Amino acid sequence: MLFPDLLRIFTKDQRISEKSNIDFGYQQNNYENLIGGIQNHFRGDDIFHNWDWFKAINHELAVTIRESKLGIKRDWFLAHIFIELAIDHVLVSENETLVKKLYVDLMACDKSGWEFFFNKNNFEEFEIWHLGFERFVKNQYIFNYKDTANVIYALNRIYLSAGIGEFDDTQNQFLLVLLNNFIPQVKLKMNELYNILE
Repeated sequence: MLFPDLLRIFTKDQRISEKSNIDFGYQQNNYENLIGGIQNHFRGDDIFHNWDWFKAINHELAVTIRESKLGIKRDWFLAHIFIELAIDHVLVSENETLVKKLYVDLMACDKSGWEFFFNKNNFEEFEIWHLGFERFVKNQYIFNYKDTANVIYALNRIYLSAGIGEFDDTQNQFLLVLLNNFIPQVKLKMNELYNILE
C-alpha cells in the first residue's frame, strides 16, 4: 500500500497513479500483496479524500490557518497533510502493534524482487530508491510521530521538500497547539474511518 508514496518520495520525478499502466502479469511470482496493496492504496485514497468528515475538516482547518494571519502559505494543502499526519500520530500512539507489523512486512521484501518490479515497469533510479527504502525501514521514523512536536517537524519537512518554505517559531508553535487540540477529534473518528475503509 505504501509503494506509490515511497516511489514519489525516494525518486526524483516518478509517480504511479491508478491510471498508470503497471505490469501485473507476473502474479505467479508471489506479487499478489504488491498488486493488491497498490490497488488498495488508490481505493483507500479515493474513499478517504471523499469522506464527508475529511472534506469538512480540511476546509475548517484551512480557514483556521488562513485566519491566523501568520502568513502560512497554501493553507488548503497544509490542512490536508496536517490531517493525515494527525491520523498517523493516533495510529502509532494507539496501535503500535500495527506499525510494528508494517515494518516487519517491509523488512521481508527482498531487493531482487523490488528490482524485478522496477525493471518490469520501466521505473528508473532503482538504486537511489532502494537506498531510501532501506533507510525508511531501518530508521522506523513513524514511531517518532508519538511526539506531536515531531509531527510538526515532519510537516515542516514536507513543506520544504514541496518548495513552499519553512515555518518560523511562531508558526511552529501555532501548528503544535492546533494539532494538540485537533487530536481528540481525530480519535473520535478512527472507528468511522476503519469502517469506511473496510
